[in-house]
Amino acid sequence: MSKLSRFNLTKNWILSSGLVVTDPKDENLGGVHSFFDEKRNEYGFLYPEITGYFTSALRFLYSVDTLQEYITLAKNSADWLINIEKKYGGIIQGVNKNNSGERLVYSFDTGVCATGILDCYQLTQEEKYLKFAQKLLGWISDDALKEDGTLHPVKDLNTGEFFEEEKYWYKQPGCLHIKIAIPFLKMYKITKNESALITAKKILEKYNTYKNNDGSLSLHTDNSVIHIHSLCYALEGLMYGYHVTHNEKYLENIESALRWCDSKIEEDGGIELWFNSSNSAAKTSYHVAQLARLMILFNKAKEEKIFQKPPELLLKFMFSLQNMNGVEKAKGGFYEEYYKEIFRWKKRYRVNSWGSMFALQAIYLKENYDDITFGDSVNHLF
Repeated sequence: MSKLSRFNLTKNWILSSGLVVTDPKDENLGGVHSFFDEKRNEYGFLYPEITGYFTSALRFLYSVDTLQEYITLAKNSADWLINIEKKYGGIIQGVNKNNSGERLVYSFDTGVCATGILDCYQLTQEEKYLKFAQKLLGWISDDALKEDGTLHPVKDLNTGEFFEEEKYWYKQPGCLHIKIAIPFLKMYKITKNESALITAKKILEKYNTYKNNDGSLSLHTDNSVIHIHSLCYALEGLMYGYHVTHNEKYLENIESALRWCDSKIEEDGGIELWFNSSNSAAKTSYHVAQLARLMILFNKAKEEKIFQKPPELLLKFMFSLQNMNGVEKAKGGFYEEYYKEIFRWKKRYRVNSWGSMFALQAIYLKENYDDITFGDSVNHLF
């Protein structure tokens, strides 16, 4: 089966499987579920962060094929995010969870949603989306951003306080937050507001505090744990930063980190999620897709195939996680991961929303490598 067929299968799963709420009578019209659990035949909670990714993915798809459907879906999702913020006072982590008593707002999720809203603005030119993105970025820069460029990770809306929790990697400041430079850079490109550019550069400069001598990135500043998903988030921020500022140092840091990752890719094309960590071993669809995208974009930025074989290996592994013949609610999407159980790897039968969205773009970039440009492709990175 051709990669193009895989692209269409993935796109169809994202758009037509029921992952996205499309019923106009549903109050959650536009919301996107976190995953489809194949064994339980049910969707996971509605996920604002992933709804932000979905909105950005629609702008990417519109660049491939200018269908009005993509604009309509993007407006539905952007409007849902606006309503979530209005209802709860922030972009909360999840909706319709069984234990939905927590009202937590993550700076990372808010930044991803701001990017999605800006992408919706660029599709529609409707002023309300620009204003809402400015509101979200204002919350990040005024409340969540520390003077040194670190972001407070999470705020409890019940207490009104930011907090950290060592038990959870995403409830601590980490290299993942470097990605949140992207919406500020997009805002700068749209409005030419210098303060947005200054904020983005401040966030990007935190990269140096996580960088190791071998080019890899530690997840947090106080340990040597490496989390490839977060490492890729940081590189995505740097990649977009290079696109806007042309700072060669960003590209040098990206190359160092990608070379380190390349050295960890296994014969089957997989790469483990965690290094120097006690966390359970896993090989996910989403971090493999992220890494493939970054290597392809880096090649285009340098106008040279510095990473030629690795993206092919990564995609080969990624395809081993694609559902090709399942029920319609799963067919075409990508399972979340292989996880290690004693001495063997097992597949987790959850078809993952963000993994499938990242995979969709990775497939397109690889399949259309000779026809794409760095500037256009990185502009649609989400």
